Amino acid sequence: MGNWALYEEDIGSIQVILKELLDTAYAQGALLVDKSGQLVLNAGTTPDFDLHAFASLVSADFAANSELARLLGEDGFNTLVHQGGRQNLYLTRVNPKVILAVVYDKRTSLGIVRHRIKRCVTDLRDCFQRLFDKRQVAVPPVPEIDAELVRGMESELDRAFGI
Repeated sequence: MGNWALYEEDIGSIQVILKELLDTAYAQGALLVDKSGQLVLNAGTTPDFDLHAFASLVSADFAANSELARLLGEDGFNTLVHQGGRQNLYLTRVNPKVILAVVYDKRTSLGIVRHRIKRCVTDLRDCFQRLFDKRQVAVPPVPEIDAELVRGMESELDRAFGI
């Protein structure tokens, strides 16, 4: 997780926030992933797939989409939504170091998930800022993504999904 770490009291605070999100948004799971692709924390139903590979792909997805945003003249995309036939994925940046991934199905809607995530992200930002302040960790601005790195990640995503 770079140069920061979570301690027991931090984990407890974050789990309370994620549990409230899952309960109010009717989502199955929420994962916090750091920008390097490391799984920070998982809440809710544990899926039947490799969470560490999933975390890595979430980070790569954000990196690739940051490069797409740059090509479009945007500073970046803070939220990504993937809608499938049975499962959906809502990804949003909590801060420059952390991404929130929420898995939900047709028992809820994108509108409810989006609405509930807004509060959750605000609470998580406050929680992480307190954590970083306590540990005196500076939250750097989001760096430019190296185009070569993005191409490599895209190739890995294509390979992972058999494209």
